[in-house]
Amino acid sequence: MGRPKGVKNKSPKKRSKKLLVAKMMPPLYHTLPNQEFEAEKSEVYKWIVEHPDLLRWLMEQLRSAGYITYDPETGKWTGVDYED
Repeated sequence: MGRPKGVKNKSPKKRSKKLLVAKMMPPLYHTLPNQEFEAEKSEVYKWIVEHPDLLRWLMEQLRSAGYITYDPETGKWTGVDYED
């Protein structure tokens, strides 16, 4: 007996184990109370930066998706649509 017609197999999306560290993030503000959002004041961003495996994972995702490229001559990363 198979699935009813029109019902697709919904397997759970596979996620990187590198993301599991986020399950341990304590309560943090992304926007401080009674203030406008400023990225440099985000407690959430600060916490993410303190977890290098998470940052390495993000860089690898951007690279493998083809959004950024590395130039070994200059040692710099660049967005593929960047225009000087």
